Amino acid sequence: MKVRVLLILLILGLLAPLAQAQDPVTVTLWMHNHTPRIAIDEELIAEFMEENPHITVEYEIVEDYFTSLQTALAAGAGPDVFNQFTLYNGQFYAQGMLAQVDPVAMGFQTIEDVYSRYGEGFIGERVLAGDTFNGELYGIPTELSNYACYTNDDMWKEAGLDPATDFPTTWEGLVDAALQLTKRDESGALVQRGYDFNWASPIYIFLHFDPMVMQLGDSMIDTTTYTADINNENVKRVMQYWYDIVNTHELGGPQYTNSRAAFNAGELATECTFGNWGTPGMEAAGINYSIHNIPRWEDAVNDLGFATYAYYLQVNADSPPEVQEAGWKLVAKLTSEPERYLNEAALFQPVAEYLETEDFQNNEIMPVFLDELYRGQYHPIFAGYAEVGDAVNRARDRIILGGEDMDVVLQEAEDEVNAILERALADIEAAGGG
Repeated sequence: MKVRVLLILLILGLLAPLAQAQDPVTVTLWMHNHTPRIAIDEELIAEFMEENPHITVEYEIVEDYFTSLQTALAAGAGPDVFNQFTLYNGQFYAQGMLAQVDPVAMGFQTIEDVYSRYGEGFIGERVLAGDTFNGELYGIPTELSNYACYTNDDMWKEAGLDPATDFPTTWEGLVDAALQLTKRDESGALVQRGYDFNWASPIYIFLHFDPMVMQLGDSMIDTTTYTADINNENVKRVMQYWYDIVNTHELGGPQYTNSRAAFNAGELATECTFGNWGTPGMEAAGINYSIHNIPRWEDAVNDLGFATYAYYLQVNADSPPEVQEAGWKLVAKLTSEPERYLNEAALFQPVAEYLETEDFQNNEIMPVFLDELYRGQYHPIFAGYAEVGDAVNRARDRIILGGEDMDVVLQEAEDEVNAILERALADIEAAGGG
């Protein structure tokens, strides 16, 4: 009798943790709208819930995504798992919103195994640097992107240029090519632009403008000291180049159709702010295109193009432990099929094992982007990015569109940005270092 009782107690003791582990868990997942991705997400989530019947995933595509996410998380009502753009990661980390990656919940033994999934040593660290703070990892990339230049090959050939041999490797040479590719009507108005920057959003200050500064050896933001250096010769040189595109060479500017839309409409011969995800739109528009590296300055000291950026799946640090665990398990599922996301949604998940497959090796779009990835780096990641981007963007427009004195405007911008960064750093320190 005593033996039977002991056996029953032993069995109950063994089953209790199992029963506890299978308690129902609900995970809310927010994603931004990228239509080609949604069907894959929904299929994988359905599989995930079949494999984990105790976990329910509430999947929501959220409009006005970044504002809605920031507001919800700040109010304590945010989702358990969310996809986030690297430009915002510094702010979210500083506010303590991010949970560290749980490698065991994802099916790994150690965090080193997670890094190794994206490449041994330096490459894995470089790929995951967009969500690594103080040596700790806070997310897994669902989409890693960088930029290349696309040429409308029909326009180039009509101008007597062969993009395969004549595409310039330098910013200086790009102006010469753009002038040859530009068409004007009898009044001098532009009817075909040879090249133009993307003026659509302040985010491009860090994705496009600052990388041109970085090619020359500087960056406008020191993310270690939280200080700005904007009124310097390298920033002035890049600003003058952008100024000349608009005012000296009259090749474009923010008053014209956005560069991406203009390229797909057959109104722009060269566009350098599409990622690999841009090709479906070009093919739908019937554009005969080819892909080229981002130009460098003739005297560049850093061999990099425009900035690398990414979206990372992250888990809410305020979610209960069992929800966080389920969340990281879900993240593993949503990053388990990089081939499908690339081929069906044009989203690149840089899993090292996938890069070695025949499918990836035969991909005709990715070689230039992979080359830029291995030579490039992420944009600066810091708290206060949105305010800083707005401040520098206003300075740019005052100089280029308003004709104000560059030295004066850049010094005022530097002072404003340093004040923003000082407040951001104080908030981080008050919160215990992020």
